[in-house]
Amino acid sequence: MEPFASTTAEDHRPHVVLLASPGAGHLIPMAELARRLADHHGVAATLVTLAGLSDPATDAAVLSSLPASVATAVLPPPADVGGCFMYEVMRRFVPQLRALVVGIGSTTAAIVCDFFGTPALALAAELGVPGYVFFPTSISFISVVRSVVELHDGAAAGEYRDLPDPLVLPGCAPLRHGDIPDGFRDSADPVYAYVLEEGRRYGGADGFLVNSFPEMEPGAAEAFRRDGENGAFPPVYLVGPAWSPDGASRRALEEVAGKWKNAVREDR
Repeated sequence: MEPFASTTAEDHRPHVVLLASPGAGHLIPMAELARRLADHHGVAATLVTLAGLSDPATDAAVLSSLPASVATAVLPPPADVGGCFMYEVMRRFVPQLRALVVGIGSTTAAIVCDFFGTPALALAAELGVPGYVFFPTSISFISVVRSVVELHDGAAAGEYRDLPDPLVLPGCAPLRHGDIPDGFRDSADPVYAYVLEEGRRYGGADGFLVNSFPEMEPGAAEAFRRDGENGAFPPVYLVGPAWSPDGASRRALEEVAGKWKNAVREDR
């Protein structure tokens, strides 16, 4: 791992900027993607995240596990974001991201964001570089968000509709409401409006990178392949399975999982 530095005149490699929202669940998979891009595809990679909004020890463990081929930039969060949803935090962070990307210069080849970072897609379009969304979970997750958007086709401004129960997804098993997070199914939940806004940005993506593979989700993979070919949805690229089996990233993830298990036990 190296701290961020602008690409030098001698380094003409394409440069990919990866934006990870705060939290180990976002940082760890994005760090692994950055590692693979740098080590296996010969690109320059810079991993960007925000300081002070997640456990600093966990963040440090993840970032220190990266090879020298991946630069990192831990930037201060926007001012006055206490109590804001993460979607809003990442929207306000775009000016800082713009300054960093402009500093890299003409070698910037792409911006990759996670689920919360889709405001960066507009920045990518502004700068004339491709913008991608990375999902470390599944194709089915994209299908759920896409269903929220399609449900609101023709809806009036400020009108929010509940997802049907069960939710039928192309190429996937139907999902009961109890299997979907509250913010993704309950139109009265404050998160729901942000989910809808995020999903509407998906049409501006140049593609989606998903930690899955055809054998894992054959029906969903085929459905999105067809939609990508006929232009109904941006291309979905299956880049999995991706997993870091050892090192600091694994230890950090195990620590987070342990805290979650303890919290579950206390709630029972």
